[in-house]
Amino acid sequence: MNYRKYYTWQYPETPEDVAPLLAELKESLVIVGVIGRSKCTQANKMCAFDMEPDVPTSPSDGQIQCYYKPGTNTLLLHFQTTHDEAVMTKLLLQQTSLQFDSFYEQMRCRFVRSMLLALHICHILVYVETSPTFDTSLVTIFQLLKFVWEQQVQEFLPQLLGDDMMGERGRLCAPRMLFLFENYPADEEQTREAISAYEFRTEDSIYELLRQHNIITNNPNSSLLALPNNKQFVFFNAYEQLRPDHLLCAIEQLQQTMLKPDAKEEEEDLEILALAPFEGFVKPYGEFYEAKESEEQLYREQHTIWQFLQRHVQDALDGCFDRGSFKQLSPFTAQCVLMNYENWHKESTSLHQLLLQNAQVEGYSSSNVSYQCYLSSLEKCLNYERKFWSQLSELGLKKGISCYKHAAPAIYGNSMHQQLLADAKLVLEDEGRGPYTEAALLKLGEVCAKFWQDGRQQCEQLSLRGNPCTQPKELPHEKHCSGVVHISSCNCGRTQGRREDPFTLRQANYEYYEHMASMCNLCVKVKKFQFPIFAPSSSEYRAAAFEAAFPSLLQSKGRDEPAATAEEQLQSELNSQQVEEDERKQQQQLEAEEEEKPQHSLNNGCSQPLSATYGSDLNMSIAGFGDSLREGEVEDSTEISSQMCSSLGTQSSTHSSQSNSSGSELVLQLKHDTVIDECCESQAESTEPPAQLNELASTTEYLPGLVHISSGCELLPLFPSWSLACVGPSSIYSHNTGLQEHFQSGFLSGANFLLPWDVHVRLVQPHKQPQQSQQHSTQQQQQLNHKKSQRYRKQGDRVALKIFVGFEYECSRGHRFMMCSPDRVLRGGADIERDTCIKVVNNNMPLYFPCPCRGQSTFLAQLMRIHVVTPKAPVNIILDPKVLVGKYTFTLGCNILPRLSQSAYWILRLPNVYQGDDMLIAPPQKLETDEIMSGGCLLAGMFGIAETDAADGNEAGQLSGLTFTRL
Repeated sequence: MNYRKYYTWQYPETPEDVAPLLAELKESLVIVGVIGRSKCTQANKMCAFDMEPDVPTSPSDGQIQCYYKPGTNTLLLHFQTTHDEAVMTKLLLQQTSLQFDSFYEQMRCRFVRSMLLALHICHILVYVETSPTFDTSLVTIFQLLKFVWEQQVQEFLPQLLGDDMMGERGRLCAPRMLFLFENYPADEEQTREAISAYEFRTEDSIYELLRQHNIITNNPNSSLLALPNNKQFVFFNAYEQLRPDHLLCAIEQLQQTMLKPDAKEEEEDLEILALAPFEGFVKPYGEFYEAKESEEQLYREQHTIWQFLQRHVQDALDGCFDRGSFKQLSPFTAQCVLMNYENWHKESTSLHQLLLQNAQVEGYSSSNVSYQCYLSSLEKCLNYERKFWSQLSELGLKKGISCYKHAAPAIYGNSMHQQLLADAKLVLEDEGRGPYTEAALLKLGEVCAKFWQDGRQQCEQLSLRGNPCTQPKELPHEKHCSGVVHISSCNCGRTQGRREDPFTLRQANYEYYEHMASMCNLCVKVKKFQFPIFAPSSSEYRAAAFEAAFPSLLQSKGRDEPAATAEEQLQSELNSQQVEEDERKQQQQLEAEEEEKPQHSLNNGCSQPLSATYGSDLNMSIAGFGDSLREGEVEDSTEISSQMCSSLGTQSSTHSSQSNSSGSELVLQLKHDTVIDECCESQAESTEPPAQLNELASTTEYLPGLVHISSGCELLPLFPSWSLACVGPSSIYSHNTGLQEHFQSGFLSGANFLLPWDVHVRLVQPHKQPQQSQQHSTQQQQQLNHKKSQRYRKQGDRVALKIFVGFEYECSRGHRFMMCSPDRVLRGGADIERDTCIKVVNNNMPLYFPCPCRGQSTFLAQLMRIHVVTPKAPVNIILDPKVLVGKYTFTLGCNILPRLSQSAYWILRLPNVYQGDDMLIAPPQKLETDEIMSGGCLLAGMFGIAETDAADGNEAGQLSGLTFTRL
């Protein structure tokens, strides 16, 4: 025995000097288990008993420390469990990946196993609590203990123990439960009456909780625990502070030192006390004060945990242990079993093996089914939270699936599926909680996806405008349909119709307008310009390969090739310089030859860009409609398809636009008549097109997209995406009233006017010989005799032309309007000023512009038509539009540009959808006012002018090759 007057050792070993002392007790040994919570590093809960281990040990779960004080009948067993802070910390540090729910369930399962052992091998259990209040979670532990004890332990324990001395239940008795609170509330008074009242209140609350949850009953055989009826079972350590905070103690001592009076004040106190009439003045009588101090001191000495425990130990020794714990006892009720140390040690070792050690052995198996269930599925049985969370997740899953199916339409797409799935997940999360929610969400996604794909999935093929097809995916359908309907006009603009959202380029730029042409009375009668298209030579034709159709990509691929060596670079530079020199010499020779020879080529030597001059007569209307329609006739499609289609190079328009906008007149170089005659004769002799032109255009492969300046001349489109038509004479337009509804429907009020454009042209006659001059004057006199009047102003060799131009925009709702500037919609005749037309002709016009119509959302209008009213003058207006969208510049795709006939109303319809090399160019969703050109633009300088071929007569409107400089 050491100086502490007690022995301590680790179970199950027994020291040799302690065994004889325990054997002397015989059948009067009372086993007391100490279990609960602790905060010290040694996990020691025996501080209130003034006991601790001799040697510091490492705490571990399931370890038992024995304490015995000689001269007593009490053997104390200290259980180290997962409720000890040191044990919990050690197990927590061993975790590689921590999941709180699973870790907490494991810790609780281990504590239940230790508690089961304590309930079977102890007469009295002391639960230690570090806080001054009762932890209600202990009630849940008791419920789990009772469930395991009744459902599993009572099944296998009597079978495995056999005939033992612990009785039929395999335990010493229904252990009496005592509660030790190491700390007393700081706000409560530490007097005898206050401490007793607080202990009684705590006992009442604990008793009600355990009774309410059937932890304690009146029958000791069916009761898991026992509480004494007439004895106190709650103890508060009110006078001794366990595990004090050393920092707080140091602070209190510092405060006391700072507030301690100095010596001078003590001398003054002594002087004051000296003035008292007698000793003990203003003090209570000594006898009463001594009596009060003795009662408090006696209570303090007797109010210890050891004295508290011994009163319950004495009940066990006296044999009234059960009678003091249960109100109703039958004569057949098992009594409390007192055993000697040797028998108890034997039985406790067997129980320790069954309840603790075998459960810690991984893969341990037993032939007893109940015991095997205890070893393998105890944690699963105790995890009532998992069952609760699982039921909530299943309930939420059912409601989520029901919500999804109830709101799902017959056919819907991915966006609707995602929205319905998001709503179903919200319903699930409202009901489901815990760790099973994530798995339930995954299952919900699988079930809803299967439900959607089971005949309800939408095709979702995107249209050219980005709208998905609404047809069922599983069922075959001839063409896609998005359900979106647009209002659009025909080629001539007279008739409006409903058009379905296009899914192919052919539907967007060709089929709809052909369908509308069959319904429009005007489209049937108008003279149309035939654009060059693909003419197959056999039935086995196909779309051109990507690289062949778009050679511009070959140049970009060449940039990605690895860099050449220094020698190769030097050689290539020398070769390029030599080639440039040769080209320069050849160019000089060609220029010299051209100066000597008369210029007669495909351009007829008469093309000039149009420039605006400031005219005065804005209301001038050009009347007359005779042979102008025949002048607008063009060659057959079979002849045009065989002509050469070359790429039109972009030219700089900055210089020309600056010079033309200054108001200077346009110089037009006239041809020699003999040259015209020679050209006509040569054309009459050669009826077949040149062979080289037929060889350039492929007859087996067509261009899959629209023609642009980099698409090459070898491929032609399968169908025309542009439309150019003469809708009547110039007299059908009146500048006073604008475009009428019966002629052009759908225009917004005030936005149905064309802009007047005055162009001054100076005719320059070529140098003629005397015979040629006389012959030319004779021909001019004959022409003047045939013409009664001129529909233009002519002053000598100067001509003033009056042209009307309109840039029409159309939105998907069918609203049409003209623009008076790149950033302004025409609002009526008052917006037409002297230089209004210059703003639209000499500037890039945006391809998309916000429609001024009122709606819930802003609709974008697209530049769809260009209206041109030509003058009745010996000149032809020539069109060469170029639309810049992204990195592509789209053109008409013909080398011989269209010439508009005189005194006629022409309308050029632009493509509805633009397609580049490798992608569709979709319109922007929204345009900002400062980025109006970001969606694309029509480049300035699309108009040109050329002299009318008088030798052609009625066929003057035939096409001729033309090259002109952009404005």
